[in-house]
Amino acid sequence: MDETSLRELLERALVPEPPIGPVGGNSLRAGIKFRRRRRMRAAAGGAAVIAVIAVAIPVVTGALGRTAARRTGTTAQAETVYVDRSVGRFVTPISTITNTAGKRIRVAKGATGIAITPDGKTVYVANWRADTVTPITTATNTPGKPIKVGKVPIWITITPDGQAAYVSNWGSNTVTPISTATNTAGKPIRAGHHPRMIAITPDGKTAYVVDEADHFPGGTVTPITTATNTAGEPINVGAAFPGTIAMTPDGKTAYVITNADTVTPITTATNTPGTPIQVGKEPYAIAITPDGKTVYVVNQFGCAVTPITTATNTPGTPIRVGRWPQGIAITPDGKTAYVTNTNSGTVTPITTATNRAGKPIRIDEGPGMMAIAITRNGKTAYVTNSMAGTVMPIATATNTLGKPIKVGRRPFALVIGPDSHGAGHH
Repeated sequence: MDETSLRELLERALVPEPPIGPVGGNSLRAGIKFRRRRRMRAAAGGAAVIAVIAVAIPVVTGALGRTAARRTGTTAQAETVYVDRSVGRFVTPISTITNTAGKRIRVAKGATGIAITPDGKTVYVANWRADTVTPITTATNTPGKPIKVGKVPIWITITPDGQAAYVSNWGSNTVTPISTATNTAGKPIRAGHHPRMIAITPDGKTAYVVDEADHFPGGTVTPITTATNTAGEPINVGAAFPGTIAMTPDGKTAYVITNADTVTPITTATNTPGTPIQVGKEPYAIAITPDGKTVYVVNQFGCAVTPITTATNTPGTPIRVGRWPQGIAITPDGKTAYVTNTNSGTVTPITTATNRAGKPIRIDEGPGMMAIAITRNGKTAYVTNSMAGTVMPIATATNTLGKPIKVGRRPFALVIGPDSHGAGHH
């Protein structure tokens, strides 16, 4: 497939389709159908891959890739939510103290992946249509000079020490390391076929890149040694379409969703895959509790969430949630998981001690939620509503919805970081 066709397919996947909104029901269902056909026929395809990638990007931002600042403590702190806008050119900052949107920040067209350094001083935005990454200085909310990376950058993850950002370039089969001290790109690292999500071990020594395959079976995860920026031997996870990846807090195991309705655990000490864990239909998003004891897997077709006990890698009873669950985030104390249900127009809280779903939180603006992130003090969850062009704050103490925050058309992904210059700057 040539570059022009690739970009056209990705753009169509990101364009809204009524009634669900951008990257919503129609494109999602089409992607899943195509994906299943491809799995059965073991043949290469284009549109399905792009549709699935486009939908998957916001689900985990700020939750899985460890792109948000580390969430410690429970005291009230000034923080900022940064929201990007898929096929738009802007990022909108939101003050968590006032829940008001600040002046939008202009970046290149096609903002998708977004990450923030652990100290909260810089936000990095991947612009898939411009093949660049835009750094934003949070002290002034001003964009810096775009950093040229590979073709169709879609994901960014930052090392725990904040010294490097790793960008997956879906269109050029590479990962670009960026020095955050100088905002310069390093030499591209070859990383399989259509690299997607990246997870980094807590010690910062290894980045794991989920790669698609152009045949079945053949999907892999490529480990990259960050000290030398060299790729290791690809780890075969036994599916043509491995999806999202999450790392346990101790860094010992990476869990990878596959299109075989399984989750494959990878032992990072040896980079060996374990026995695939059977979960519900169409596993889509994944999150791990802060104590590392439980993995929660969102199953779209089953309208459920499957808990996995990490000590034994055994799945528990699926937890029923709303229609087309898509995003998941867990509070810093690990007591509650919040799941966004796109077609239901709800957010379902799950008590992790009992794995019971609570009363759905109705989003007044209607369906279209995508990404979710929770503040470091755990007091507020923020959910994007792509159809309404808003971000919805939820008070976790009472599970009540706050006033919608207008951010413009098609909010796509969000991260939350510490406010490096005090509250009220918006």
